[in-house]
Amino acid sequence: MPQHQKWSSQPWLPFAILALPALAFSLLLPYFPIDETRYLSVGWEMWNQGSFIVPLQNGLPYSHKPPLLFWLFNLDWLIFGVNEATLRFIPLIFSLMNVVLVHRMAKRLWQDEQVARYAALVLASMLSYLLWSTVIMFDVVLTLWVLLAVDAMISAVKEPRFLWFSQFGVAIGIGILTKGPVVLVYVLPVALFAPFWAPGDRPALRWYAYIGLSLVIGIGVLSLWLVPAALNGGDTYRRAILWGQTVNRMAHSFAHRRPFWWYLPWIPTLLLPWVLFPPAWRAWKGLTGDPGSRMVMIWCGVSLMVFSLLSGKQVHYLIPILPAFSLLMAKSIAQEQGDVARWRLPMAVLYLLLGAGLLTASFINHGRMLRFFDLNEVRWAAGGLALVGVLLLCLRPRNMPALVTRVAAASLACCALVLLGGQTMFQRYDMHPIAQAIKQKQAEGYEVLHAGKYHGQFHFMGRLTHPLVELRSPEEVGAYVATHEKVALVTYEPDRRRIDPREYFFMQPFRNRQAVLWNRDGIARYVREAAPGQTPAAGDE
Repeated sequence: MPQHQKWSSQPWLPFAILALPALAFSLLLPYFPIDETRYLSVGWEMWNQGSFIVPLQNGLPYSHKPPLLFWLFNLDWLIFGVNEATLRFIPLIFSLMNVVLVHRMAKRLWQDEQVARYAALVLASMLSYLLWSTVIMFDVVLTLWVLLAVDAMISAVKEPRFLWFSQFGVAIGIGILTKGPVVLVYVLPVALFAPFWAPGDRPALRWYAYIGLSLVIGIGVLSLWLVPAALNGGDTYRRAILWGQTVNRMAHSFAHRRPFWWYLPWIPTLLLPWVLFPPAWRAWKGLTGDPGSRMVMIWCGVSLMVFSLLSGKQVHYLIPILPAFSLLMAKSIAQEQGDVARWRLPMAVLYLLLGAGLLTASFINHGRMLRFFDLNEVRWAAGGLALVGVLLLCLRPRNMPALVTRVAAASLACCALVLLGGQTMFQRYDMHPIAQAIKQKQAEGYEVLHAGKYHGQFHFMGRLTHPLVELRSPEEVGAYVATHEKVALVTYEPDRRRIDPREYFFMQPFRNRQAVLWNRDGIARYVREAAPGQTPAAGDE
């Protein structure tokens, strides 16, 4: 076998592409507010308070997310002790399992090892999936249960046994424990539309009865946590998890706060770099006669349509659909015949343009567009991106496996260069310094107040054991300070505002602002200068 073919077929390559950024991110990046720090703080408070059934935030029951991810944090700390270094490997483990499942599903759908290898490599090297695989959020974890549910349906249409419908139900139940009923949006289309994609005839009544049984199994799995949580969390928490997280969220989801088409411009971005790789989509029209391809099209198409109808749109909601796109792209790439070298050109142009654009931005108006970045880091990253483009342009691949490997490896290089170019900016998200200052003040007997909504961004970073007092307006701050002697206040001030050092305990850069821990003198000025009725910035702009 020629060396280039041997290299392109290495089964470990997708895992290396995912694992290397995770290691770098774990060593070099802070945890980002408000999402990562919030979820870690919920897990920390569960650990610190021994509340393993009811999640906590700032000392109160936290009903916005189910507990599975927080349990994983606590399992990590049980094994390794309370630490930060190992936490980014939790989503990575799930990401790697997702790649294994995508490889398995592709092979089962099309009985083609090359398509399966392409699918694994395409998913692992999507820039969006690559970056989210090291982020402390729910979507990559949820993707595993989505894939297990879809895999169960592939088995069930071939052999409708109770075992596969049980797998489908358990995957739904654990998916709800991960992120709530949204898992149904990803998996029910595959099950409900099975007569449209699965070969052969099957009794519709029996099939849908089995699907109903699967949902009962899923509810049973969920109930193992839901019942004790409802009994232990109090009336407000019970109403929130039994009603607010289901009926209310669905009722408000059709209010169209964002337009129907909002996801459409994001899809090409999420599919980079493969959306610019013509073989990845040139053959899509010819795949509709293939049962496996029909299933994948229904999976991603119906899910995307439902999410477009719902008003609560976020880019990361589409992460569990990326495996479906990777399967379609892999099948399309495998259809390509003839000279493949020309398809490297769009990929090379992508990195050349990224490098040129970043380099240009670093010189426009003395880099004013990038004023929170280190311009030397940005220019090194821009040069690296341009070099990746030049290498893709100059190295002519002999076959498709070699070209796919190079495109995937370029994604890894791009991820490393993003880390290099943003290193200084990323440190503006590090909450450790001010969190430690808050911990010190609490240890000295101070009540620490927070102006505006508090998202838990300090609790885990400072290992805080006492809640912050959340106050929504300057008037509330003034009234509280008037009746308490030892107080400190956290606010987020404009970056260019000059602040008298005599008026604060601690201050640090935060995003495009300054996070300030005010003393009593600073609080008095803050209350005096604030506009009547003004709602203070909460640090989540």
